[in-house]
Amino acid sequence: MFAKLIKAIKFLIVCAIWSILWFRLTEQIILKIWNFDFLKVAQWQFVAEFWRRNGVIYGPSDYLLFLSLLAILVLWGIGLSKLNKLSYLSLLLKPFEYFSDKQIEKYSKETKRVVIKNLVVGEKISVDDLIKQKIEEEGNAEKVKEAENLRQNISKKIIERKGK
Repeated sequence: MFAKLIKAIKFLIVCAIWSILWFRLTEQIILKIWNFDFLKVAQWQFVAEFWRRNGVIYGPSDYLLFLSLLAILVLWGIGLSKLNKLSYLSLLLKPFEYFSDKQIEKYSKETKRVVIKNLVVGEKISVDDLIKQKIEEEGNAEKVKEAENLRQNISKKIIERKGK
């Protein structure tokens, strides 16, 4: 019930704003091209009097005026349905989303480089061998094994608790 009420209010607001904008815009265009203000009753009375006196449409300009008056209503309905389907919250958040995407793109393009210094030119050593060599030099090999055993024990306990 509440969602239907919100949709109805959204439709009425969109309809009011779209109608005002659309009809004022098209009024100015038709007034400028054909000097016909379709929002005034006096203009329509003039057209009705023209038809009562057996008026004849003379040229393509008159046909285009008639077709444009029909197109105004059709395009108003199409525009209203398209605008009613839009998610205005996502439109409001679009600048923030754009900025966030730009920041992520900016920092994700940076390359991750590993710089290995002091290698002998003629000697071919893989990165893994170099790492093992550095660990052994520092005497941390046992600490790494202890840390790995600790990680394995913790993961086993977590798996056992999830299984219960």
